[in-house]
Amino acid sequence: MSIADSGDQSVSLDIASAAAGRGPLAMEAISISKDFRLSRSQTLHAVREVSFGLYRGAVVALVGESGSGKSTVARLLAGQEPLTAGSIMLDGAPIDISTHGAFRRYKSAVQLVFQDPFSSLNPVHTVGYHLERPLRLHQASEKGRLERTGRPGKKEITALLKQVRLTPAEQFLPKYPYELSGGQRQRVSFARALAARPSVLLADEPVSMLDVSIRLEMLGLLDDLRRDFQLALLYITHDIASARYFADEVLVMYAGQIVERGPAEQLTQHPAHPYTQLLVASAPDPDNLGSTLRAGAKRDARAPEGANLAATGCPFSPRCPFADDRCREESPALRRVSPTRAAACWRLEIAAPEVLAGTPSLPDHGGVGT
Repeated sequence: MSIADSGDQSVSLDIASAAAGRGPLAMEAISISKDFRLSRSQTLHAVREVSFGLYRGAVVALVGESGSGKSTVARLLAGQEPLTAGSIMLDGAPIDISTHGAFRRYKSAVQLVFQDPFSSLNPVHTVGYHLERPLRLHQASEKGRLERTGRPGKKEITALLKQVRLTPAEQFLPKYPYELSGGQRQRVSFARALAARPSVLLADEPVSMLDVSIRLEMLGLLDDLRRDFQLALLYITHDIASARYFADEVLVMYAGQIVERGPAEQLTQHPAHPYTQLLVASAPDPDNLGSTLRAGAKRDARAPEGANLAATGCPFSPRCPFADDRCREESPALRRVSPTRAAACWRLEIAAPEVLAGTPSLPDHGGVGT
């Protein structure tokens, strides 16, 4: 898989290949960017040159703070926002959503689960209606027609509820969203997404609105669905501790860019980028992941100064305790720090020498090809 740099070269990694049960590449984002025009003279670069792949049966976590561009990436992949630059491939072919029929076929393959289940479910419709409608729109019989009545059967609807562990299913069909708990509403959202029989599931902060006591249970449910249906799953979160538990690969996003990526366990145990170190240090993890944070970054964690959103320079340089003049003037590209890891930082030799230990010397200019 090729990861586009901000420079002229690329870093080639095969991070997801170690994931148990990984299937073929289902979706690939290639140097996707999204700009929003704020005024005649101002443009917000919400997503900049982001590339990654989603594999059947594997989980990729996109981690970052609020405003980093994570949800914008999800909307781009779901076809809800047009790309400014780059391309998206689905099953090896460029997506085409220029017509109504093509867009519906794409939405059958790519489903998005939102953060707040209460706002994503229509309060005037029952659970049964929320599941019947996508079944009717997306699912056809083997002969290419809807069922003879034009409406899915009750058996098919209740099967969806059982798949997300809402039982007895018959009792939930006539209920309205306001009659359900937050966890039950989110399970209905999962069931609605499964009704389209997707190959790719984009989960945008799916547990952040739920009680802490049931978050692990909901992640377990997502993991079971991913395995049972061989879904390619993008898990978007600000919680790097849950990403370590749940994902095969972690992409760390800051100010619209991927600043570090790698296998979940390696990245969270030995973070390389200073921003990743801050995320790990802030995670309430019983294994004390924050022990890998260097002293300078600890001081920075108490006094953040915002991001550098200028066209030049590292976006994290105002907050980075290791930044120098080069960091403020030149934007670093992703460079390989191991066969399966990459980070975008000029000062890795100082910020994370233990990560680079034993790694072949890295060129100063950024990208490393394989």
